[in-house]
Amino acid sequence: MNKSRITIALKKELKNKTILVSGGAGSICSVLVKRLLEYPVGSIRVLDIDEHALFKLKRELHDSRLRLLLGSVLDKERCERAFQRVDIVIHAAAVKNIEISEFNPIETIDTNVQGTINMIQCAIKNKPKKFVNISTDKAADPTTLYGTTKQLGERLTSWAGYHHVHTKFASLRFANVMETRGNVFDVWERELKNNKPITITDPKSERYIFKINEAVDFILKCLLLVKSGEIFVPKMKSYKIIDLANKYSKKHKKIGLRQGEKLKELLLTENEKKLAKETNNMWIIKTYNSPNNFKNLKK
Repeated sequence: MNKSRITIALKKELKNKTILVSGGAGSICSVLVKRLLEYPVGSIRVLDIDEHALFKLKRELHDSRLRLLLGSVLDKERCERAFQRVDIVIHAAAVKNIEISEFNPIETIDTNVQGTINMIQCAIKNKPKKFVNISTDKAADPTTLYGTTKQLGERLTSWAGYHHVHTKFASLRFANVMETRGNVFDVWERELKNNKPITITDPKSERYIFKINEAVDFILKCLLLVKSGEIFVPKMKSYKIIDLANKYSKKHKKIGLRQGEKLKELLLTENEKKLAKETNNMWIIKTYNSPNNFKNLKK
């Protein structure tokens, strides 16, 4: 499906719809919200715990269709109110930093697992048309607490998609997204600004990289493809960290891999490949055997 066809389909899909975005004031979803407002949506509700980010989003957009909701996905009552008369849900709220999550395991599990359960339960009760869970490549054969919690989020979403027909559920699995807060490029720029050598975990490490606009394009495209519990995985290029670092500076400081961190991430496991349909630009994993598997999907 080319860009023009996707745009036409999205105009029809999103017309007069009420959309809820959890974690919607974050780096990726704030750009997503801006893009969604380019379509004839009815309203967009942004649920986030960061009041400064919400205020910044309001100042930037100045759109009467925008509703800013200060609250946490752990607050079930707040989520219930946010879900009223919603058509589409994009769930991105999460604890994302690997180091922070390892040393704050209870809080990470609360937000990434219980928060996702709350959102799914609200979806089951309120029956929006679609529910999209934003995940990560760290969920493929996870070795970190963050990756483990996101894998559980995927499993919960796929389960909901198979067992609850009133809402179409799916997950989207991303890798490292450039231009987001706390990413390695952000860290390097701050280190260079302070005249310090840039830090690398291991010269042999490799990472899949996505630009923010590519990530947003992928979310929008997958909104059209959601059926019953799929995990959508974009095909991305893998880069050696040392090659990326050399573009910034030749002065490096090796700090070693963080707890549980891999030298090379996976987009999907070998077993998942056996369950997946491969298209030109993504894999579509079905963890449950559904009669709707891959029906009418085009490459």
